[in-house]
Amino acid sequence: MKFRNYIRLFAGVLLVSVSTSTIAQSYLENPKYGPDVEARKECAKNMSLYQTFYQQNNYKDAYKPWQNVIKICPASSINAYIRGVKLIKVRYEEVADPALKASLVDSLMMIYDLRITHFDKKGVVLGMKAEDLFALAPERYEEAFNIAREAISIEKANASPSTFFTYISLVKAMYDNKKMTADQVIELYSQVSDYIDAQIAANPSDDNAKLAKDGIDAIFAGMGVANCDNVVALFEPRFNATPDDVNLCKKIRSLMSSNRCTSHPLYLNASIQVFKVEPSADLALDIARLQYEAKNAKDAEKYYNEAINLESSVEKRANIYYELALLTFTELKNLPKAKEIALKAIEENPNMGRAYKLIGDIYASERNCGNNDFEKKTVYWAAVDKYIKAKQVEPELADAMDNLISTYSQYFPSKEDIFFYDLQVGDPYTVGCWINERTTIRERK
Repeated sequence: MKFRNYIRLFAGVLLVSVSTSTIAQSYLENPKYGPDVEARKECAKNMSLYQTFYQQNNYKDAYKPWQNVIKICPASSINAYIRGVKLIKVRYEEVADPALKASLVDSLMMIYDLRITHFDKKGVVLGMKAEDLFALAPERYEEAFNIAREAISIEKANASPSTFFTYISLVKAMYDNKKMTADQVIELYSQVSDYIDAQIAANPSDDNAKLAKDGIDAIFAGMGVANCDNVVALFEPRFNATPDDVNLCKKIRSLMSSNRCTSHPLYLNASIQVFKVEPSADLALDIARLQYEAKNAKDAEKYYNEAINLESSVEKRANIYYELALLTFTELKNLPKAKEIALKAIEENPNMGRAYKLIGDIYASERNCGNNDFEKKTVYWAAVDKYIKAKQVEPELADAMDNLISTYSQYFPSKEDIFFYDLQVGDPYTVGCWINERTTIRERK
């Protein structure tokens, strides 16, 4: 033990000697190392000692000379503050006395304040200060919240991901202790979410930001404050006041979609405003579906067509055509046009069985194709042909198509009717009117 202490002392003296012999002049003349020559010598000696011990991971012996550096020459080096955080945290973990632990936390807070005084970077340092205060003294959450809030007000989207995560954790603590309302929580989450999204957009490879975002979203979701009523009450007046605020509209969409509030008109209205400025196929499709659900058939048709025009993927475009055909059939009641659109879906994706099935449904719903009852029944031949084709291209539909085939085969003309019109089972036949399909004559079983 004595030998080890001797080595440590020798190292410290050696470093002091080196300092005073090689760079003493810079120390002695620079006021950041102390107010006078004697203070600067003491600063150099203590700095050398603490650095030596610190580099040896001997934090216990580094602590006292480090304290002297902070006391004698607090503006000497930013490293004294960076390393000082480590020294205080190590000592905090080593002591058991709660009063001493609390005192060390206060010392740590003071170190952060001194660092700001002498080396600025206030927003960044306040973020670290809030993180450590909440980690070491969670009962001081309100104080930590105020520090974090100030840090983010300074740094905005430049704050560190860990500061954002801590801030939302503190928001939760404030809400749990009834020191914050649900509306305030939503507002602060919305702000932080925008900032972290901006970070990820600026640097998509930043895994720390992505992890922080996942954690932030999880904390917020777990709080249960963002129900539809709260979101609408908070954001609808703002939307009505500034509907052209695209960032606000994006925020509304994000909050409402994550909380399954998309059926509310506010979500649709915000979506339309975003589309005006930033049109995309996905957004157009989202709006089209919302309009469909709201029974706004003509508006839905408009946005389906917008989605088709903006979509570059053949497979996705086929699906959009299918949805538009379904809308045209069920809501607009335009059967010929619905067939035409369904055929475009098949043109994009020849293996889309449900598009063939839809054409079959369209045919089967037609009641006025023909001049007599016999001709009107022939549409079921054409419908069944489409059901057969549907299961051929998409075998997963086989059971459902077989049921439809069985159902509509009962409406085929009877053998007597076929004979009466001088036709024969198995012969080709063209179904008339807008259907205009070549089919095969079959009798009802």
